[in-house]
Amino acid sequence: MEFELRDRIDDQYAVLEKFRGGMSVVYIVLDDFSQKRFAVKTVKEEMLEDRASVDRFAQEARTWMNLGRHEHIVEAIIYREIKGQPFLFLEYVDGAGMGDLIDTEDRLFPPQVIEYALQACEGMCYVHNAEVGPGDKGVIHRDLKPANIMIDRRGHVKITDFGLAKVHGMSTRLTDAGIGLGTYVYMPPEQFLDAASADRTSDIYSFGVVLYRSLTGEYPVRGDSVGKLIHNILESTPQSPRERCKDLPEPFEDLTMRCLAKKRADRFEDFGRLRDALLAVRDEVEEAYADADVLRCEVCGYRTTYRYVSCPICAAAMHPVEHVPEAVVEPEQQAESEPARTTPEQAERAEALYRAALAEREGGSLRQALDLLRQAIEVRPDFSEARAVLDDVALEHARSKADSRQAVYNWPMFRGNVTRSGYTPEVVVPPLVRRWQFEIGSWVLSSPSVSNGIVYVGARTERSGSVGRLCALSARRGELVWEHSTSYEINHGPAVVRGERLYVGSHRQLLCLDADTGERLWAFMADDLVETSPGATASRLYFADASGTVYALSPDDRRLLWKTPTGMPIFSSPATSRGAVYIGSSDYLVRSLNADTGATNWEFSTGGEVISTPVIADGIVYIGSCDHRLYALDAATGAKRWEFQTAEEIHSSPAVSADLVVFGSRDGRVYALDRRTGRRHWHFETGDWVNSSPAISGGTVYCGSHDGKLYALEIDSGVCVWEFETGGEVASSPAVSHNAVFVGSNDGSVYCFRSRG
Repeated sequence: MEFELRDRIDDQYAVLEKFRGGMSVVYIVLDDFSQKRFAVKTVKEEMLEDRASVDRFAQEARTWMNLGRHEHIVEAIIYREIKGQPFLFLEYVDGAGMGDLIDTEDRLFPPQVIEYALQACEGMCYVHNAEVGPGDKGVIHRDLKPANIMIDRRGHVKITDFGLAKVHGMSTRLTDAGIGLGTYVYMPPEQFLDAASADRTSDIYSFGVVLYRSLTGEYPVRGDSVGKLIHNILESTPQSPRERCKDLPEPFEDLTMRCLAKKRADRFEDFGRLRDALLAVRDEVEEAYADADVLRCEVCGYRTTYRYVSCPICAAAMHPVEHVPEAVVEPEQQAESEPARTTPEQAERAEALYRAALAEREGGSLRQALDLLRQAIEVRPDFSEARAVLDDVALEHARSKADSRQAVYNWPMFRGNVTRSGYTPEVVVPPLVRRWQFEIGSWVLSSPSVSNGIVYVGARTERSGSVGRLCALSARRGELVWEHSTSYEINHGPAVVRGERLYVGSHRQLLCLDADTGERLWAFMADDLVETSPGATASRLYFADASGTVYALSPDDRRLLWKTPTGMPIFSSPATSRGAVYIGSSDYLVRSLNADTGATNWEFSTGGEVISTPVIADGIVYIGSCDHRLYALDAATGAKRWEFQTAEEIHSSPAVSADLVVFGSRDGRVYALDRRTGRRHWHFETGDWVNSSPAISGGTVYCGSHDGKLYALEIDSGVCVWEFETGGEVASSPAVSHNAVFVGSNDGSVYCFRSRG
């Protein structure tokens, strides 16, 4: 839950202030026992059911607490769960942030910038070399910006907010929902090209942006969208700070621009060397501004040319000074951990990895070269030659991917599109090899949806406190991008619209999530369980529930456009075509509804429950029934064109190609029928029943079976040309997209297969 002012947390901490961020809430509280103030950070109320958000928060707390205590770091004191909600208690900094000062003054007084920068360097030297666990040394902040550099009432810098931090050597992804332009603008080029290799010099770049903005009041680069901003960070050269701040001594400008170098090898190697450079230019900067009209705080020593009435940091009186400063006091040198020395064995191994990377690069294997260079730098952090080559290879790799990128067919929902046709223009040719396997939970009945390089799939899991799990995985490597936990299993495929929003049913709700981050945007409460895959267009959402109600929503404002009750549970997903919604029901009927009003256009009666999802192609609706038959119906009138009988119930949804309609049956066969006549063209015997719905790619049909296998069948003959046995039944329907075949198995995993060639 979220607390308001004057509320009490755990009956001990009175809430004095409250601040809401992207994904978190920070309270300033007063402890009844000690009468001390603390900053208390927790996740937003709407994120508490999202297991991924809670896990990310716990990882932040663990990293932060392992840093321990340092004069220039906000201390993480204790992590507690109170009534199931996580709370991180932090040192309270009574003062101001550099961001607040910049917002007010536009440009800060350069000698004061140096004083704060020197203290920040002390703090970052500690962070980069701190022992944070067995065998782990050093933390990369990855979110240095003015808002995360606090100044307390004594004038001491305190670095805060380690929400994006990573322990040195760990591979992490930036999936936090709270990231916006205000964070991206401080990110170095390599964080977009190869985020896994973010290192100490990445924080140097971010701090360079802090210096640039403090001195000029502007960002080094700008962009009115994330895409334009990233392009400018990668390609544009910042304007000289002296063009905006003419009195700035040239050595200070050079120092700032060196921090902002696009190649890491051209930046300062660490904050110790940056501190030395700041000390070297400090006297010249002080002299350049010795005659400035400056106010100085009598308590914390803050200096500024802005005409404050009282100090913005400690609220003490501000006094004009004739000379700035009277004396320059050397900052206290903090005892810091020295970087570990490289042993001869480590140097030899790093050199071998470096040579191997050069060979891979020469041979055109840029991905392998990147991995080897990362390993070389991890073994030997001061390996400047490898770091320089790493940036070059990362840029080459990014450009090569852009140059070689081929058009792919997104498979954004169960059966690929709103007509549920199960057909893709992409040709993935067997034999296939397993590219990756990712275990999600206990079983995966959900059919994957694929959009813009991400695979979305749901599952049942036995995790404590959650039964359902929705995962977003990288289509290329199978890496977890984000996950969303629910209290009810997710057995059906989600729908993705424009690659931006994802819709999926969970218990009695239809959830809308941000497709990039997994952040829950809204939820719509249905009358009963939502056990079908929604049909989604840019302007409409169609779905049904176990009460037999069909819904139409406006996705932009969650407005209910109409709801049509049928009286019996619906487990068939809606298909949409030419102003009509088609759906089957447990009352033995196939219905066509007006897409604008929900009024019934026609009904067709079968001899059993209709669990199969309809497919629409060329004015014909193809749908199976538990009466063992597949029907072809006229989409406009519902008139039967033909029917075909199998030996058992049909739960599988058909797929259509130019001449054939292909489907599975509980009699253990996959059938191919002539679309025009309904005559059998071929059938293929699997080892058990077939609930999986086929996918057609070129001359191949891909379909799973309860015998645990995924089959590739030649579409003209039905001959099996490839098969793969998973560890469980395959009821999930395959998705063919991004030059791969994706499918779930009841062994709890999602599989990705690619052509051997």
